[in-house]
Formats: sequence, C-alpha cells, structure tokens
Amino acid sequence: MSRLNAFTLIELLIVVAIIAILAAIAVPNFLEAQTRAKVSRSMADMRSLATAVEAYRVDWNRAVPYGRIDAGGVIQLPATQNAIDDLMAFIAPAITTPVAFITAVPLDPFAVDFQHDDTTLIRQFEYLNLVQHVDNFPRPFPAPWMGELIPAWGEWRMVAAGPDRDRGQDIKNGIVYDATNGTVSDGDVVRSQRFADSEFNPDHP
Repeated sequence: MSRLNAFTLIELLIVVAIIAILAAIAVPNFLEAQTRAKVSRSMADMRSLATAVEAYRVDWNRAVPYGRIDAGGVIQLPATQNAIDDLMAFIAPAITTPVAFITAVPLDPFAVDFQHDDTTLIRQFEYLNLVQHVDNFPRPFPAPWMGELIPAWGEWRMVAAGPDRDRGQDIKNGIVYDATNGTVSDGDVVRSQRFADSEFNPDHP
C-alpha cells in the first residue's frame, strides 16, 4: 500500500506560530502606515485650505471670519464670543461661496469621534481668525497671552485633531504633533499664517 503524505501536528503548530509572529509584526506596521497617511493627508488638505485663506485675504484685506459651536451645540456665525469649552471653531462659508476660493472645505481625517447635528461641520479642521478671536476678548485682557496670539501665529490658525483625536486641546497647551515622538503621540497637527506643516512655535503663549 502507498503511504499518504501529510503534515504532522508539530509541523502544523510551527506553521501557525510563524503566521502569528508575522501577523504580530505586520498589523502594527499597517496601523502606523494608516496613521502616517492620515497625517500627510491632513497636512496636504490644510495646505490647500491655507492657500484659499490667503487668496481670500488678498481680495478682502482680512482673513476669512470664523464661527463657533458652543458647548450646548448652538452655532454662532460669525463668532462674537470665546469660550474654552466650545465644541468647534469653523471657517465661514465665505471661503466657498459666492467666490470659490476652494471648492469644498476639507474634513479632518482624525475627527471621527466628534458629535454634533451637523456632522460635516464638526468634522472640518478647526479654524480661527485670530484677529476676530482676539477682538472677542474683553478689555483689558484678563490674561497676557491673549494679546500675544497674533504675534505668535499670525492672522489665522487651523488645527487637525492628530492621532490622539482630541482636537484643540493640545494646542491650548502648546503641544504640536511630531511624528518623531511616535506615530500615535500627543499633539494637534497645526498650520498658521506664520508656521507651516505643524511646526512648533516656541513663542506660543
């Protein structure tokens, strides 16, 4: 009788162990590649939006105004108040209509956990017209840093949530995302009139 060829149990276990080891190596690398791709997409989209903001500023001699969603979900456009617990500061529709400085406002690829009735609005990049923002503070300034925002960043600043997905929280503490700290490190992806591609501003108040 001819003898049937088959894998032994030990051989099968070795194959399964090798596959498990390869998966343990590949899956984290795949997830990191996804994160790096989202960071690159955030920077590219913010670069396009920044170009549109500057084109608007050339035409109107001021940066695009912004609106806010307060802690209760109420939308105010243009923003005439500032509150630390606002859900969102968003760029005004004037960037797309009646003149399309950009065809559509890009969405933050990391803003997947933010909840509001207007899901498109809450998922945009956070945007501040800093001239308007500073004008909304009471006079005299309750805190010295309020008067230092424009010298530090310029007339506008935009923020993406970054891999930690807590948009706007890190930048208030001067934490800017840096991939060298690890793919999922703390920090917001930031772009401003003075600083590009998530550069850290050492003068940030």
